[in-house]
Amino acid sequence: MNFDENKIRATTKQDLSRKGSVDEPVLELVNYINQLNNYFTTSSCSGRICVYEPGNINCKKKGCIWLYTSHNLCSLHDMLDGLNKSEGNAFFKFEPFILHVQCRQLCDAQLLHRLAIESGLKNSGMSFGKSGKITVAVRCTLSLEVPLTKNGQLLVSKEYLTFLVEIANEKLQSNFAVIKRLANYFLSTLSISVI
Repeated sequence: MNFDENKIRATTKQDLSRKGSVDEPVLELVNYINQLNNYFTTSSCSGRICVYEPGNINCKKKGCIWLYTSHNLCSLHDMLDGLNKSEGNAFFKFEPFILHVQCRQLCDAQLLHRLAIESGLKNSGMSFGKSGKITVAVRCTLSLEVPLTKNGQLLVSKEYLTFLVEIANEKLQSNFAVIKRLANYFLSTLSISVI
């Protein structure tokens, strides 16, 4: 399958994420990228704050018990509501913005990678598939993950939980600022490539 066929398939298929749609904070950027001749998005997350119990030690997404998830700022009340459902080992996690973009040519990927790095997304990188697909993973390093309960019993104080919520909210706000900065770089640099 060539780039144009991949783009049509990716931009018209049903969103299979748990949420079922692109996150609002990154929607405008995703729509803009998908209008460009040489790029299209294959997945995205604007960043999220969550409380979860892993189904097993190797759990990534499937098999987890999601106690609380939000792509917006969190409150102590939100976190405690999630923790009250915990019967096992619960973790508090902040996951930063990530965006996967397939590129038509290597030079397109190099430009996107440069824009991501200049926007402060230092953990971004390129991958090259066997079939010739070139993908840029745009991502940052603002992650946070800590255990909170063991066998349903809270291990930390409310003061510590309040502190975690403050840190996660600061990271989420920084995350949104990085998304805006990247969008501005895109608009100023890639606008000549719009269909």
